[in-house]
Amino acid sequence: MPREMLERARQECNSWLIDYDARKIGGGKIRGRYRKGLLPITRMFDELFVDPLLLETMEDAFAPHGFCFGGCSIKAVVPGEDARPMHLDDIIFSEPRPTSPCIINVLVALDDFSEETGATHIVPGSHQWERPVEQDIDYISAEMKAGSALLLHGAVWHQNGRNKTSDEERRALSFAYRTRQVHWDSSREVIDELPTKLKDIYCSG
Repeated sequence: MPREMLERARQECNSWLIDYDARKIGGGKIRGRYRKGLLPITRMFDELFVDPLLLETMEDAFAPHGFCFGGCSIKAVVPGEDARPMHLDDIIFSEPRPTSPCIINVLVALDDFSEETGATHIVPGSHQWERPVEQDIDYISAEMKAGSALLLHGAVWHQNGRNKTSDEERRALSFAYRTRQVHWDSSREVIDELPTKLKDIYCSG
């Protein structure tokens, strides 16, 4: 993410976030913060969504079926928030999974990702498995600097880690590309306001 965009996102994103009940370390609930569906809210990230390197990567990953843009969100992993269960993102599709991914998520760090703040845990190679993973399986942590991006194949098992700090949020912008081979209805809100390049790849179901 370009530095100027990163600084703006860090300043403005807190006003977009909505409270929800997240899991608390040790049990119970804690006030988490999340916002799904950013396209009606801001045009800040439009150029990022059509970054030439990202689009080239998606063309290769989704060949020969093609791809489209699948929406965006922001989540803050708050101090004291527990890890989510291990999961994969392809599970949202009811159709049998093709050999290429159904979805690829791009996770852009708005704050530094560290093991202490809840860096994303990834199970390498799990996109090739037919079985579910155990919740206590070995993983690697995606520790990275703010502005860096992590691309996640939709069949890779992953989770956000625990935020073990007392005062540091771990915020991330998440956006997705998905194969045109799988039907998935999505909102057409603000589609007429999108830049042409983004409109061309926007998911319309």
